[in-house]
Amino acid sequence: MKKILTLSIVLLLVFAVFGFGVEKGGTLTIHSSQTFKDLNPMVCNDVYSMYAINAVFDELIYLNPDTLEPEPYLAKSWEFSEDKCEITFYIREGVKAHNGEVINAEDVAFTFNWMIDPENASPNATEFAWLKEVQVVDDYTAKFVTKPDRCPFAPALQAESFSIVPKDTFLEMGPEEFNRNPVGSGPFEFVEWKTGDHITVEKNEDYWLKEPNLDEVIFRPIPKLATAMLELEKGGVDITDNLVSDDIPRFEEMDDVEVQQRPSLSYFYFAFNMSKEPYSNRKFRKAVYSSFSMDEAIEAIFKGLTGVRAYGAVPPALWANDREYLSSEIALQEDDELAGKLFDELREEGVISKNFAPTIYCPPDPRREKLSTIVATNLKEHGVNAKVQPLEWGALLDLLYRSEENPEGDYGMFAMGWSGSPDPYAFLYYLFTSENATIGSANNFSFYKDPAVDNLILWANTTFDMDLRTGMYVGAQRLIMEDYVHIPGYHYIETRGVRKRVHDYEVDPMSSMPIVDPEINVWVEQE
Repeated sequence: MKKILTLSIVLLLVFAVFGFGVEKGGTLTIHSSQTFKDLNPMVCNDVYSMYAINAVFDELIYLNPDTLEPEPYLAKSWEFSEDKCEITFYIREGVKAHNGEVINAEDVAFTFNWMIDPENASPNATEFAWLKEVQVVDDYTAKFVTKPDRCPFAPALQAESFSIVPKDTFLEMGPEEFNRNPVGSGPFEFVEWKTGDHITVEKNEDYWLKEPNLDEVIFRPIPKLATAMLELEKGGVDITDNLVSDDIPRFEEMDDVEVQQRPSLSYFYFAFNMSKEPYSNRKFRKAVYSSFSMDEAIEAIFKGLTGVRAYGAVPPALWANDREYLSSEIALQEDDELAGKLFDELREEGVISKNFAPTIYCPPDPRREKLSTIVATNLKEHGVNAKVQPLEWGALLDLLYRSEENPEGDYGMFAMGWSGSPDPYAFLYYLFTSENATIGSANNFSFYKDPAVDNLILWANTTFDMDLRTGMYVGAQRLIMEDYVHIPGYHYIETRGVRKRVHDYEVDPMSSMPIVDPEINVWVEQE
């Protein structure tokens, strides 16, 4: 009996090591709940386009989804200077882009230096406001130099989990052509992008990390989730990037579909454009907040299955989230008497008119549409004739990023979301600092500016003392939420519908769509 047991264990180890049972080849079809906007990682600033980008490009470092800690990827190792103001990366040798261009330190330096160059107007520039430059030390060594006033920068490693672009190829093709026909060093090569229909990538036969199991991956944008659910059910897609809450019990009963979930590093919110009246008026924001029940809204949208109420921007999975205090001391409950009183005062003061009819903008996402509709319905009960306007993803971002010709923007209220890296900085800095209230790129769509908040967040980034960092992030977030800049909505529980023909797939807490990385190599059963 012991010999049989020992043999079984040995066979299991052999299967695990050599991959017996894994089927090579086949096509994986992945659903995206929004359309794609950019395939150049240096300008891409949305989760959905990153599904394809992560398949085509390699990142400098890898953020382990279980530990949320940085690990080697294109960079095989790194070291900090004594003052922690410089990080030297040692680049893996022998990695080639799909067209044969060798990836080296020049490409790493080019990628980051291009993004921080103001002339390129990259939406990602504010993510690297701490970075002075990246220097090429030798062919396979690159040094990241922090700006003196940001030194040291504690979240630097998380920020450097970024796709690397082959310099010579990019310069030869130019930004527009590269954005439509990207070339990276990742596990899959770009084939085609038919706008609004699909993106196709195919196996990189010479991938340096491991041989991809799949021959082809197709990314299909299907904004209508009801349609996506039907496609999952009949096999038109293999993975959906989310599920309708009402459909989860039905899919859990199916033999050929698996529901996978994991708490995410995400934050979804209802917000105001503080550049314009009446949205810049704190009384107005408080009136809106008091006019409806966020608890009831979250229960109606998620039914306790795919989302939890947010009280601040920092997700519960991260430190410094301050969830207990924010929920008990700052979050507002529905109070129709207070809301009515505040709206009456605003009318008497001439802040809003009797016929005030604001528009609430949101992406064509049923959760954010439903939240926006709940808010609009409750506002109408108080004589504010709000309407909801969903916009296709690219059009919505264009609206919120504003323009030099229209710096205040043509919007007042909106429902948006954010997925960040495993550091509170990634939520508080991008969404609430003055540096991110800029035309054309940054993500502080509320254009909220408070010097005290700026100082707390920026100071918190310049120390590795976790107690100090926590205190400053907590203090900043309390100031923000007391000002009702956002009405915190929910933290999404990443929920994927996965057909059971798909193997070795894992839900990522940072909202990405991993196919091949240091931990996994997705494969499908052949039909």
